[in-house]
Amino acid sequence: MTDESKSSNDFPEEILPRIREHDVRIGDILAEVRHFTAVSGILFGFLLTVSVAYTAQVPWIVPRVLLLLALVCTGSATLIFILPPLYHHLRFPMDQKQTLQFFWRSHKFILWGIVPLYAGVYFSVFLALYNVIGDSAAVIATGMVIIPFVAYELRKIGDPKELG
Repeated sequence: MTDESKSSNDFPEEILPRIREHDVRIGDILAEVRHFTAVSGILFGFLLTVSVAYTAQVPWIVPRVLLLLALVCTGSATLIFILPPLYHHLRFPMDQKQTLQFFWRSHKFILWGIVPLYAGVYFSVFLALYNVIGDSAAVIATGMVIIPFVAYELRKIGDPKELG
């Protein structure tokens, strides 16, 4: 089985016209990934610094577990966000079909990376607040995570019908 036949089933064919219609370019995808990588990398670096200076002084298990979860989530997100540029460099130069596959796979990588990044931010906020207010930190951190979801769901209220 050739690489072309194996990868042709990797993305839905109905996506191709939509990608072409929106005039998406490789630079657009890589710029988007650059922002996600920077955010997750900075958070990961901060957490790594905290883990070295912090864990030896804290005997409690809860802050250690929160720090470990935040490190794993942000580290995973950072590694997932570097997959599109890595894929681009390994497959360069790409023909039109490979470029469309790159767009589809990059979209999936970005969506997969947002989940651990969001979890890493949650655990980081939980950890920071736990040291200040204790067990109430879970409620506040959960509220901070839920507010963007609610705002996203409410985004279409009041939009004209033609915006869909």
